[in-house]
Amino acid sequence: MNFQQSVDYLYSFVDFERTTAFTYDTRTFDLEAFLELLAQVKSPQSKFDIIHVAGTKGKGSTCAMLASVLRSSRHKVGLFTSPHLLNVRERVQVDGEWISEDAFASILSEIEPVQTKLGVRMHSYRTTFELLTATALMHFAQQGVDVAVLETGLGGRLDATNVVNPKLCIITRIGYDHTDVLGEDISSIAAEKAGIIKERTPVVIGPQLPEALRVIMGVARSKGSPIVDVAREFRSNSRAADNCRGIPLQILSIEGNGLRIDDIKLPLLGAHQVENACCVVAASQILARKLSEVDAGSIRQGLSQVRLMGRVEVLKRNPWLILDCAHNPESAEALVNTLRDVCAPVRRIAIVGLSANKDAQTMLAVLTRYFDRFLVTCADTKRALPPKQLGDILRGFGAKVDVFSSAADAAVAGFSMLGPDDMLCVTGSFYLAGELRPILVDQASAPIIASGFRLSRQGSTDDR
Repeated sequence: MNFQQSVDYLYSFVDFERTTAFTYDTRTFDLEAFLELLAQVKSPQSKFDIIHVAGTKGKGSTCAMLASVLRSSRHKVGLFTSPHLLNVRERVQVDGEWISEDAFASILSEIEPVQTKLGVRMHSYRTTFELLTATALMHFAQQGVDVAVLETGLGGRLDATNVVNPKLCIITRIGYDHTDVLGEDISSIAAEKAGIIKERTPVVIGPQLPEALRVIMGVARSKGSPIVDVAREFRSNSRAADNCRGIPLQILSIEGNGLRIDDIKLPLLGAHQVENACCVVAASQILARKLSEVDAGSIRQGLSQVRLMGRVEVLKRNPWLILDCAHNPESAEALVNTLRDVCAPVRRIAIVGLSANKDAQTMLAVLTRYFDRFLVTCADTKRALPPKQLGDILRGFGAKVDVFSSAADAAVAGFSMLGPDDMLCVTGSFYLAGELRPILVDQASAPIIASGFRLSRQGSTDDR
């Protein structure tokens, strides 16, 4: 198979990221059958150390930060995250480099005859995410990584990544997301996330609601797993600053369990990222006992060098061009709070598109507390909520709304409205952020935008 054929093969399987029509149980998500497939390709998950990360908020950011810290500690590091913004290859990285098209195609060519031979069990599926997980694990083994950081896809207990035996588990903040699958209350969702905890394996628990913390603590204690409760054991403070190109960052101090690290220049914005950084420091402190050269210096350096698309990503200022993937009410709150802290635009325009299985009413209520005008649209995915429906909800809140059937058209309209002291922020889903990021990047590097006024080159993506 060439690369395009391998992508077509991958998406010929059931893709639960693009559909909500499934039953969440052990027949649908058959991890024993997935382990059989991995055994046929020489159990790559046994060839390197693994850190496993679950949660509702911040798991992708936490994975990226921890991978950066481990790279700064001179380890060869694999990183598996989801979903992707621009290209499926970005989900599988070694030392910050995406898997190549040739390697991607080669691994799926190796998986294809194995999968064909094994077939599927009655009432179970092989899924796109399982094959992506297998691809990542095989690539990491082939590349000889020392350690891999794996982000769960959905939940934790039945997630394809949960076939591994990690050295450390991390559970970031839990909130209301995928309630149609994981449960409608925090305790039920927490139980699914806590399903990644293994016997006598250390677990770092990010700040949680009391009911989530009780569940996670209970699971960890039942398995004899050492616990680090970040909210209780770590403290932090932060202040805003700009980098040499005028793009905002945070300068942090983090202290806990006998360790203090000052002057951390974190390029990820928001109080929620400080929380995630505390989880990474706690995890790094545990890993320092197992992996060489993980120390205060490498933690500081790794956190200062982390790069992550689509998390309150400032592509330009004067005017502000911001890309974000907030897709649940908690993430929308974090976005609004962060924007209030880091910038003060004259007008605040949002391009918004949501997936149909999200809590649109609550999310949009949060966003209307900050943005002056909404350009509603949809990404090119079957899961997208119709723009007209989004517009109707927003008008019910008294918002100013324009409706666009095309995300690109919404972006062009947004550019035409911008003055030099205004803001245009894309948010609502990974799909929308991925579709519009190239357009925003091009606009950020251009001296003139659609409205015809000249922009400062300060803070363009060419400078990052």
